[in-house]
Amino acid sequence: MSNGQGFLHEVFGGIAAFAQQHLAEHRLNQERLALMREAIEQVVDASEPRIRLVGNYTEKLLDAVETALRYSEGLLRRLPPALALSSRAWMADPRVNAFFATADDLRSTLSLDPCIQSFFKDGNLSECFALMLMVKRETATFGMALQGDMLVREVPQTVVSFSHHRLFFPTASETGLRRELRQRTLIFLATRALEHIHELRTRRSDLEEQRRQLQAQLRALRGHARGLQPMLSGADADGIRQAALDQRLTQTEQDLVVARKQLGTLDDYLEQVRQVLSQPETYLQIQPLSLRLNRLGVKLDANSPEPGETIGLFELTSLETQRIGVLVRFGRER
Repeated sequence: MSNGQGFLHEVFGGIAAFAQQHLAEHRLNQERLALMREAIEQVVDASEPRIRLVGNYTEKLLDAVETALRYSEGLLRRLPPALALSSRAWMADPRVNAFFATADDLRSTLSLDPCIQSFFKDGNLSECFALMLMVKRETATFGMALQGDMLVREVPQTVVSFSHHRLFFPTASETGLRRELRQRTLIFLATRALEHIHELRTRRSDLEEQRRQLQAQLRALRGHARGLQPMLSGADADGIRQAALDQRLTQTEQDLVVARKQLGTLDDYLEQVRQVLSQPETYLQIQPLSLRLNRLGVKLDANSPEPGETIGLFELTSLETQRIGVLVRFGRER
């Protein structure tokens, strides 16, 4: 083979390899799209349906939706198995005992919840799985505590209590509950994107109104300058005020240019949705907590001689709202 033929062989071989690689990447991308298409459509429905008019919108959202789902799955893996709730568990399990002041409180939470009532009424099911959210409160007080071998009074203590128990998304299995939470986390993020778009629209409208008001004030000030106003006020004062208004108008117009660019086209709307889903940790976090408590809910130091149990919790934080979350399971008869 001549040098020229060898060179052409290498060139065509390189082109063929590039084409094969491109084809493989395209097939892989299509497989990913097939798996994610339903999730992508759910995101579009919950955020801004008009972005379906954007060419290849599914491909443009693919990476962001996959990122959001991976984050959701990671959060769910950190949640321990469902905690059994019952009067017997309240006596035996320190976590259940800590969450409810009395066994009657536990029974009331489960039996009076309308969603739980409907779940057991509508289906012939013996057990329910749900997400339980609570508010944790720590109260400083004084009480008795062991110090060495002595029982001492008026010792500063912190009492941990849980209130505002609410149950969400009752399902027939823990697998089904985790699947429901995965989907709802995605919709939650899509809704945050919708709210973010609304905030951008509101800011744009506010800036436009602010610009109109500043322009009106400047027109009035300049009009007064052609009338009798110079006789009634100092020229320096009017000049200072006009300069301040001019400066504010310039800054407002610059801010308005930026605000309009953020939502100038449907591609910009899609980009806002993509950015939110690509940063799910900004909108939802789960942090593990560990508390050592006695049967009265008093927080104990790690080296305290008093009998107590260490319980692991998870704190859910979203948009500056914090709740203690736990997966739970319970039967018709509690």
